[in-house]
Amino acid sequence: MLEGHEPDGGTQYRIGSLTKTFVAVLVMRLRDEGRLDLADPLGKYLNGVPAGPAASATIAQLLSHTAGLPSETPGPWWERSPGDLRPGLGDILGPAVHPPGRLFHYSNPGFGLLGALVGQLRGHGWEEALRREILDPLGMTRTSLSPEEPHARGFAVHPWADVMQLEPADPTGLMAPAGELWSTAQDLCRFAAFLLDGDDRVLSAATLAEMRTPASPPRDETWAGGYGLGVQL
Repeated sequence: MLEGHEPDGGTQYRIGSLTKTFVAVLVMRLRDEGRLDLADPLGKYLNGVPAGPAASATIAQLLSHTAGLPSETPGPWWERSPGDLRPGLGDILGPAVHPPGRLFHYSNPGFGLLGALVGQLRGHGWEEALRREILDPLGMTRTSLSPEEPHARGFAVHPWADVMQLEPADPTGLMAPAGELWSTAQDLCRFAAFLLDGDDRVLSAATLAEMRTPASPPRDETWAGGYGLGVQL
């Protein structure tokens, strides 16, 4: 729904889990700078992550959804509840569902951890790193953490009644790196071109080719899918 504006290439929509690929680019930039090794456990770099499966999972496993972490946070659905309900990294983690490195299991909290990792190593929030390191160099002026006019307003169905209501857009705090960005068709075309060809101001073509290489096995009989390092294939 848009009020007084026909949607066009500059209209913002919430882009959900496409946010994860932006975070993956930030992590790979840190790798290329020698700030981290993808084979190292997350706990080597990130303070505050509880000892256990998340801390011992490698950064590569988190990027490829093979760390064995749960799909969602404990408690209320994180996309429909404010982030202050989950103030610490331990609050976004539930029990592991698989041993790390064995199976693909999509994990939203895993990318919450990666966003925190970027913020700690950069010394400022992941969203600031996103602006400086990706959005500004690629000219993505209409991509942001919160909606900016003109933007779409979504509807959701009430869970206990057949009633349409405006979808909430609460800041999700530590879970924002998993799916909070807003963007436009024009900006996403710029990002897609970058993912295909590279841009040495952001990431080299060789590193992007590495990200597009399957890092977890396809789960379909035709072996047509799979997941790379932050990129669905």
